[in-house]
Amino acid sequence: MNHSPLPSSRRVWLFRSIALLALVGLPPATLQAQTCDDVSGTWTVDLTLPGTGTSTVTLVQDECVVTGMVEGRNQTPVTDGTVEGATATFTAMARNEADGSGLAVEWVATVDGDDIAGTLSSPLMGTLEFTGRRADG
Repeated sequence: MNHSPLPSSRRVWLFRSIALLALVGLPPATLQAQTCDDVSGTWTVDLTLPGTGTSTVTLVQDECVVTGMVEGRNQTPVTDGTVEGATATFTAMARNEADGSGLAVEWVATVDGDDIAGTLSSPLMGTLEFTGRRADG
């Protein structure tokens, strides 16, 4: 295997770039920082299940991490929430009222102004679409 070193001019450029980043206090990973829009708020979401239903989804955002609550027939916290661009991905548990068992439901929600749309999915129920509007705007 032939490992040719970087050309001298390329090594100098690379060294200078790293030195500049160190000087201004930015680690190289900062150059590829994740961007996330503000998806926080309270959303009234229309779901098409077997029948139709409305849920309230409250999203609280801290940088690119999202927490909150999903309220429908019951109330469940948002977990494992992240935001990339205008899309939030998180998990909320659907609870069976009869026996209290839970089913993890993954939400993928894209915000566009005061509108929200996306999918929720789980192995048991498949993938369902939803739409909604900002309730607190």
